[in-house]
Amino acid sequence: MKTRTRDVIRALSAAWHLLLVGAAHAQTITVTTAQDVVDFGGAQTVAELPGPDGKVSMSEAATASDNTSGVQTIAFHVPQSEWEYQWLYPGRAVIFAFGGVRTFQPVIIDGTTQTAFTGDTNPDGAEVVLWSGAYFIDNVGGAIIGLDHTQFQITGGSGNRVQGNIACGIEIYDSSSNLVGGTNPGEGNIGHTLQIIQSHNNVIVGNTLDRVRFVRWSGTVLSTNNRLGGPTLAERNRIVGTGTWNSQGSAGGFAIEVFDSTGTVIENNQIGTSPDGMSVGHLACLTGIYFNGEHHNTIIRKNTIAGILSEQRPPHAGWFRQGYAISIGGTGGGITITGNKFGFNANGEPLLGSTYAIVASGVPNIVIGGTGPGEGNEIAGQLGSAIVVPPTSSGVRISGNSIHGNAGLGIDLITTGFVYGVTPNDALDPDSGGNELQNYPMLTSATSNATSTTVEGTLNGLASRAFTIEFFASPDCDPSGHGEGQIYLGAMRVTTGDTGNAAFNATVPLAAPTGWVITATATQSSTGSTSEFSACVPVAGGGCPADYNGDGFVTGDDFDGYVGAFETGNAAADYNGDGFVTGDDFDAFVAAYESGC
Repeated sequence: MKTRTRDVIRALSAAWHLLLVGAAHAQTITVTTAQDVVDFGGAQTVAELPGPDGKVSMSEAATASDNTSGVQTIAFHVPQSEWEYQWLYPGRAVIFAFGGVRTFQPVIIDGTTQTAFTGDTNPDGAEVVLWSGAYFIDNVGGAIIGLDHTQFQITGGSGNRVQGNIACGIEIYDSSSNLVGGTNPGEGNIGHTLQIIQSHNNVIVGNTLDRVRFVRWSGTVLSTNNRLGGPTLAERNRIVGTGTWNSQGSAGGFAIEVFDSTGTVIENNQIGTSPDGMSVGHLACLTGIYFNGEHHNTIIRKNTIAGILSEQRPPHAGWFRQGYAISIGGTGGGITITGNKFGFNANGEPLLGSTYAIVASGVPNIVIGGTGPGEGNEIAGQLGSAIVVPPTSSGVRISGNSIHGNAGLGIDLITTGFVYGVTPNDALDPDSGGNELQNYPMLTSATSNATSTTVEGTLNGLASRAFTIEFFASPDCDPSGHGEGQIYLGAMRVTTGDTGNAAFNATVPLAAPTGWVITATATQSSTGSTSEFSACVPVAGGGCPADYNGDGFVTGDDFDGYVGAFETGNAAADYNGDGFVTGDDFDAFVAAYESGC
């Protein structure tokens, strides 16, 4: 399987090579010795190889490539008789180039050629190790393919590829438009830390890595418009997380650090779990996505973030486990978190929650969720609250999410005295704290029929202000009495009068089952600050959701009507109200139908 994968990589490498070279003649330089010897002279081009010893070293190959026009390919045919350090790297050719392999002109370094020469001698990885690493300096259109336990650095230049490498560390500094990984079999790297340092427009897809950092080293240059993952499963990265323990046994690590960047997109990745998605990734990983430094306009979309739960080590072993799926700090602002799943393993079970899913602190313009199709996040299985807004934060807009099955509150706005838990409303809402301790609605009743739910209540807040009230249904009320919100039902806008009061009677176009509970949130339109969930009210006296045609009876006509809507993808078949018509809707309707309601 590995050989076939490398054949794919070699074919793609050749195609890329032809595109880059065009009419320029390019050659393959074959490294035939593991030793770092330079004994060729003249112009030190490919034509002067080999030197008097009759062999070609890695240093000679790099020098000859730099001095010869075209994009050269460096291949490896090093006999096993020269393989050293087998106690450290068994089954691999360790190629020496003291100070590292440094190239200043585009070159393709292809480690898969050694496998073709001596066979698959390292079933768990690649067959070539470059001692002291590989450094591309101002390369344009080069590639590093199929190496093992090698550090890579790309400085300057653009359009390079890093693909199919194993147990590597990758650093991209002041460089742009590079591709790390790929969407074809075998193109992804399996490695340690990837650092994007004041670099731009890089794409990272299809890899399994310990951690990823978007940073700067000095000056004012931020890393801009980099993309980690993408909209398809083939672009998914698996970021396991890593970290260490301090002298007190406290963990401090992360999976992704957004430190100094703007326009970063983190999409459709698996973050924090083991590569198979079924367990905690690293026991020193405290945070899944960690915001610090200066960051602007970050998009976190359609990721699975779970397994972020570090453990204590001696001398404090036995303390509580702790972890945060997303922790926001630093300066800047503009963070959009939509369509993600928090706390779920690869089987879709909410068994890998953190202490909190999102701690939204310190920067303006944070949006969590949305009411458009696929914009809501699903947060379940957290050991504490789902979303925490510390007292230093305001304007955190929380909308359209499915929040259920967490041990703490769905939304917890923290007071200036750092009191957690349900914060009581106050008249005209003058207090301060997380999201300005926005008052939640007071619900008085909820009824449902076959097609809709009607909710009555009031909101008290700042006078003459506009608010959006969102309604949610859940099978049960939270022990706090203030519920969470498993299914988003709909929303309405209200405006408070001179006394700060607004009464509402809202009918939303989704039916909540009788016996479920309704909760609501309020978001001030001008600031974006969202409240905690309201107290629950039960759904009373409504009709049966399986009565699809609303005639008061559950019969085959209801079943046929629903199936017809489902088969055509009609929005009326969105039984669970998540914005999509899927098999989950069908299964839920069938269960209700079979129960007679």
